[in-house]
Parts: sequence; structure tokens; C-alpha cells
Amino acid sequence: MLFQTMYPYKLNNFIPELQEILSESQKHLGNMNCIYCLHVHSFKILFFVLDQCQICDANGGAAQESITHMYTDFIKNKLLPELTLLATKYATWWTFKPDSLLKSYLDDREIYLDKYFRPHELLKHVLNVLKKETQFSNNNVIVLMDEEQQRVFDSWFIFVPDIILTHLLTHVTTASSEIADSLQNKHMIADFYIDSPTDIIYKDPSSVFWLTPVADFAINESTGNVYSWKKLLFIFSDFCLNNKHFFTRHSETIIGINDNTSITNLFDFRYFHISQIETILKQITKFLGRKNNMIKNCHFLKHNQSFKVASNNKYTNVFNFIDDVINSNNDLTPHILSGLSI
Repeated sequence: MLFQTMYPYKLNNFIPELQEILSESQKHLGNMNCIYCLHVHSFKILFFVLDQCQICDANGGAAQESITHMYTDFIKNKLLPELTLLATKYATWWTFKPDSLLKSYLDDREIYLDKYFRPHELLKHVLNVLKKETQFSNNNVIVLMDEEQQRVFDSWFIFVPDIILTHLLTHVTTASSEIADSLQNKHMIADFYIDSPTDIIYKDPSSVFWLTPVADFAINESTGNVYSWKKLLFIFSDFCLNNKHFFTRHSETIIGINDNTSITNLFDFRYFHISQIETILKQITKFLGRKNNMIKNCHFLKHNQSFKVASNNKYTNVFNFIDDVINSNNDLTPHILSGLSI
């Protein structure tokens, strides 16, 4: 079930906070530590290991596969770029000046803008009207005005690249910072969506998964069991490789699905390769949630004075936001129909 993006957050305030979290995380992950020296004749050889952190190692290792690295990559490559793009898109808002001739001109053509609108919205509508009613020349960069338009734009022509500065700004007032901030956040929330980095969900040892009842009963002779991904992958792999009632090993790598069993109809294929076991498992499981979050997963961030969540509420929301996106913006969770009735 895809996440409904009605966040109780100020998304436009998160960008500098995410940049600081990213910066601190990268300092930690990029830390080179000399762990020992070896003297060979007159040479001293230093041996370095990247990202030495026992706590990080416990959560998948401080190499590129670690959860902290995955969080950092997600913030750097997906979360920050999307928020920055939306913040820029919705940064500036205009409203018409009282008795604006341009507003009347658009109203007469049944083009109505909200009280506050973005410059791009006004520009789009004005250009659309001009293309219908006026004569463009010089590769559509010069517009020749009729008599009514000359009164509106106070010119007998418009040079399109300069239309905002020369012809639109005189009709509008820029919204106050308070209004612009509120509108920016409202529209960022409405537009924001990025998919969860599911690699974090599968990597996190606190993630819990549910197996479809047909497969669960075939494996355990019971249903409603929940597992970590690591444990579930081990159980299902053993089931596929060694259960002769449901499967037949045709070679070291090829497994056949037996006919007339309780799970036969789960599959639209008759054979699979052992390398496909995890892919199959992902199609018959649902993600129920996880206990960990970015702070819990990274010992360094947890004890970083800047991010002490218990004593610094500034970062509470942004860390919650990061994990809300990860936990919810995916199709791994069970789907419950909305609008239930009795």
C-alpha cells in the first residue's frame, strides 16, 4: 500500500537538517583509521581499514552494504534532490495587484488563478492566450500586440524571454514570506513521493515479515508466523532445496515444482534456478514493520551531540520523516481496503 503523503511535517525546513545529517554521516563513513603498522627493512607500511565501527559492523558492516551507508545514499541520491527540487518549484508566489488589467484580461477569457499563484502558472496562461490571439514572429520570440493587449502590457510588442521582468511584474505583488512559506510547504507535501529504499528494509535485522498462509502452512503446518528476513530466507531456501513433497531437484541448480500440492498453484512456472529463491520469496511475503530507525542503526549518529534526539527536538521530526518514507512508501506492506462498511 503506497504511503499517503499527508506528512505532519514542515518539509521545506528539512533541507538544511538533512544536509547536516548527510555531512556528519559521510564524515563517519569516510573515516580512515590506521589499525597497525608493519616495518619491513627501512620501510614502514601502514594498514588502513575504512569505516571501522563495531556497532555499524553489527548492523551489516561498515562497508558499502551497511545500513548506515544505505541511509546515506538514500538521503544523498533520492531524498535531498527531490525536496530541493520541490522547494525551488514552490519558492515564489505572486498575487495580482488591485485593479490589474492583466487579471481582468484573463478573467474575460475564463482563465482564473487562485489568489496566490506561481510565476510559472501566470506565464503559462499568458503565453497560451497570446498564441491563440496574436501574431508571433522571429521564431516565436517576438509577439505583436493588438490594441487591447497594448493597454494591458503597455507595449506594442513583447520579447518573450523578457516577458516576466518587463510585462508581468508590473501586475503582481510578491507574497509575504509567511504566506510563501505556508504555500511552499503545502504544495511540497502534496507533490512529494519517492519510493522506499527497500534494501534498508530487507537489511535491517529488526524488520518483520509475514509469509502468505498457504506457503507458511506448507513450511510450518501453522500460519501467522513472523520472521526476520534473514531467518525467513534461510527457512524458505531450505524448504525449496530439501522438501521432496513439494519440490524435485533436477540438478544442483534447477528445482522443479511438484504437481498437485497445496502450493502448486502459487507458481506460474514449473522450474526455477536456486539463484531465484530470494526473488520468489519476495513475491509471497509482506513487510509488517521494523523497530530500528536511522538513529538506532548508527551508533555514531546516536551519540553525536548535534543529533541527541532526547535533548534536541530540532532533529526529531526529520529523523521520523526519513523512516516514515522508508517504512511506508512501498508495496511491501499488507493492503487494507479503505472505506470499509458494515
